[in-house]
Amino acid sequence: MDDLDLDILRWMYPGGVRSPWGTDPKITAAEIASHVGLDRTRVWARIRKWRREGFWDGFLVYPNFMIFGVGLLSAEIVVADVAEGCALMDKLEMMDGAVRAYLAYGDSATSRDVEVLEVFFVGEDPTRIARRMELLRRLSPTGRVDGPFRREAPQCSRALTPLDWRIIAANVANPNASPSRVAALVGVTLKTFVRHHTALIDDHAVFYVPKVDWSKLGCVILGVCCRGAGDVDPVRKALEARFPHSIPINLQGYDIEGVGPDFDKSRWFLIHVPSHSPNDLQTLVLNLSQVPGVRLVRTQLLGPSRQFPSWTIQRIAKHLAT
Repeated sequence: MDDLDLDILRWMYPGGVRSPWGTDPKITAAEIASHVGLDRTRVWARIRKWRREGFWDGFLVYPNFMIFGVGLLSAEIVVADVAEGCALMDKLEMMDGAVRAYLAYGDSATSRDVEVLEVFFVGEDPTRIARRMELLRRLSPTGRVDGPFRREAPQCSRALTPLDWRIIAANVANPNASPSRVAALVGVTLKTFVRHHTALIDDHAVFYVPKVDWSKLGCVILGVCCRGAGDVDPVRKALEARFPHSIPINLQGYDIEGVGPDFDKSRWFLIHVPSHSPNDLQTLVLNLSQVPGVRLVRTQLLGPSRQFPSWTIQRIAKHLAT
């Protein structure tokens, strides 16, 4: 991918920041074109190219887990290789509350070739969180699991109606269907569907997450662990100045707790940067690790991922039945 591809992708996300909560599905090609200084025909041509090359494959639709009264957490498990990580994902299929997992691998200033399986799961209460962490430790090849890390989501500001739940169920099952098709499945007019669907998106009841193969992006994720919240902004600005076409992730950073006293209360933020040769990347990591306020830097590539929809589908079904 070139700088134009990155600019288009960046503007698909609210605020130009890639987050776990996905893109804005209401943004049009014309709006993106106005931001990147092109006509919408060229924008659509690039997106079609993404599909042909296997980078972009439509959307997944996730309900905001807060509408079920639960939080979302994650944990990290070090694995030996991709095969071991994929075998572990097969076992996670049976874990109650697991919602997705992905493999990530890369280098840090102190280690090389680290492969991590990141597991996302819901947390209803401390007892169930502890039970799921214990299960992950039993599944871990080494018995070590880092976390849990809390993943803060935008608050859902909408009291959901029975029609809202029917629309959510139809969107989750048919994420790439046209609005008219989903309206017909729900049994309402297109006008009624669009009104309710727009409100669900604007009020953070559902998120549209693109199905992408980040390994084809031509970028790496650069993760920077700062000593405290006050160090995040100057380090982030320095990185964005160096990589103006980068895609920021979690701009304000997020707290890391529960991974040992050396990292409690640290702040992580991440950013997609154009790829370099391995030697250049290692030099960049080492140089950034010397910046005041930086505790650790690592590069990361994303590998295979897996969705575990059963918990979500079961909870939606309960609301449909009431």
